[in-house]
Amino acid sequence: RPPRTGSVVSAMVAAAPMAAAIGRTARTSRCRGGLLLSARSHSWHPRWCSPAVAFEVAAPPRHRNFSAGASGLPSSAVAGASPCVGGHERQTVKCDKIDPQCFDHVVPFDARFLDSLQLNRVSELSEFQVAVQKIFDQIDENGDGCIERCELERLLRERIYPTCPPSVWALTPDELLEKLGATGPRVNRDEFVSAVERIADTLDRRVWPLATSQFFSALMFAFGQPLTPLLVKELDISMTQFGGTVAMMPLIRVALAVPTTYVSNNYGRKPLTVQGQMVASVGFAMSALITTPLQLIASRLVIGAGTSFAGVGQQNMLGDIATGRTRSRVFAPGAMRAGAAFAVGPAIGGWLAATVGVQATYVLIAAGMAAVSLRNHYVLTETLRFEPPKAAGSGEQPQERAPLHQRFGVLAHEWKKTSRDFCADPALCAVSLANAGFNFTSISAKFVLLPMLVLDTWGLGASGLGIALGCMSVAQLAAAKPAAYVADVHGRRMALLPGLALSASAMVVAASGAPMEVAVPLVCGSWAVGSAFVGSVPSAMALDAAGRHGLDQQQTARLLAMSRAAGDLGMMAGSLASGALLTSLGAPGAFGVQAGVLAAVTAAAARSLRH
Repeated sequence: RPPRTGSVVSAMVAAAPMAAAIGRTARTSRCRGGLLLSARSHSWHPRWCSPAVAFEVAAPPRHRNFSAGASGLPSSAVAGASPCVGGHERQTVKCDKIDPQCFDHVVPFDARFLDSLQLNRVSELSEFQVAVQKIFDQIDENGDGCIERCELERLLRERIYPTCPPSVWALTPDELLEKLGATGPRVNRDEFVSAVERIADTLDRRVWPLATSQFFSALMFAFGQPLTPLLVKELDISMTQFGGTVAMMPLIRVALAVPTTYVSNNYGRKPLTVQGQMVASVGFAMSALITTPLQLIASRLVIGAGTSFAGVGQQNMLGDIATGRTRSRVFAPGAMRAGAAFAVGPAIGGWLAATVGVQATYVLIAAGMAAVSLRNHYVLTETLRFEPPKAAGSGEQPQERAPLHQRFGVLAHEWKKTSRDFCADPALCAVSLANAGFNFTSISAKFVLLPMLVLDTWGLGASGLGIALGCMSVAQLAAAKPAAYVADVHGRRMALLPGLALSASAMVVAASGAPMEVAVPLVCGSWAVGSAFVGSVPSAMALDAAGRHGLDQQQTARLLAMSRAAGDLGMMAGSLASGALLTSLGAPGAFGVQAGVLAAVTAAAARSLRH
């Protein structure tokens, strides 16, 4: 309670310890009456503060006091001596001048910590431990074999939060000391190495909102999966034309690989994800009006463009937040939730088609996809770290103001360099070729051959097709997490080769003409598990190569685009080939040919990756 001196300034001076006490316990930041009361926040955003408010920041060891810059509060009310660096200079910071990247809800502390220490690109265990040892020696400036609180405070100020005021730090030095596993006032070498390994092995929390987004998006596509074969039968389209319509999707993704990557690198991952899903919803709405094959092609074009935008944005988001030790596991939550969506979606889609009709089901899917896009606009956070604009006197012309021919020249040079990095990595080339072969055979067969095998050979109907696809998704869901763990811990080869072999064996069973009671569980089970193991490898291998070559976010996005394009080209060619084989040989015969090709791909991959 302030004394009755009649002076506003003296009252505020007396109230400063009270504000500090509130700051130690409050968990959200609020600007009230010119005072910023909270010392730290996990969800604070500059837009919550008045643009006119400025505050002075001084950081004593365990608390901070704040005052309004224009209030006349004397410096003695906020100044505190630090035993580490001899006192902190006060910073006058406006709420709206703080970089959004400083806040913990935008960039979590663990990701900021690993990035500042340059540990987020190291994947091999031996290399990681050596790098952590070097980092320990850098932080331990006095060389006593322990990291003290003073050295952690300097680490926070100079490397983890170099451009951020202490008011927005997610952890104080004492809290960081506790996070690193200190049993006393210091962190020894073993405690530091163990804590950093634990941080690097933990998935970034931004994975989960993105995985939920992938679930809802996949759910809409799962509803529509059994509709396309039914629509093809209604329009009396030949099997070759059906294969061509399936091939349009990867063709569009390949054609848009460079533009979408450019947009993702210059305007962010989130806009591409959100707007791509909205474009896909327009394509699904168009599907409800289809009466001719030409209209089917137009709707597939729009859906393909939308899924290309959203897929690039989501994959680049995951690539941004992956550490060197979670490059396969970072894709697992999205794959598992997408598998859960495809476990129930096809059955529901088939039931809706049988109940309300194919066109009405497409309308429901379009509305659902639009709702997913709006949800992502408010939930997802941007993961691309934008570079600050060039200074006016720097002599460098901003990229967006450069002439068009110069921008195209820079773009061509960047892709040429990425192509050299791609070709210079033999492991990445081998895995990309194996993935292209897998998409040529297994993925194209799943979308072209399997529906016709279920409908015509097994005679299960629309609901049976949905149930069969749902069972495959359940098996793939169950295998996604173990597959990602095997790829991260035991190596990419140990996940890729068994996955290829399992998928080839499933296609052999589908071609054998075995009774339906035997064929359905064998085909659905082994094919789904094989797809889960193969799917955990290509993107992780591209991120491995990016780490080996020291590529930044933009260069990594281009490398991911090239790896993704290799798989899309395989699926495009495979869909056309599967349609032609289906017309000439029927579903079992086409499965036999594709199984032989996949067996050859498996043998070639085993030979290329034997070292």
